[in-house]
Amino acid sequence: MNCFMCKGHVKPGAVNHIVDLEDSIIIVKNVPANVCKQCGEAFFDHDIVKKLEAIVEQAKQSKAEITVINYYDNVA
Repeated sequence: MNCFMCKGHVKPGAVNHIVDLEDSIIIVKNVPANVCKQCGEAFFDHDIVKKLEAIVEQAKQSKAEITVINYYDNVA
């Protein structure tokens, strides 16, 4: 697979996904992604996106200003 941004080579890896909301920041660590080795752009599979959405929604309920979550601790 090639990167949609720079056409570089994409390989499986893991990234940190950061969600910056008005009143909080949520960081999800070690998220599986396809990562471009040239520009670093990350691409998520559909099922990973669904799980990320659920993790972020759950984290928003905590009302914490900064939340750091490990992806694998929150998916079964």
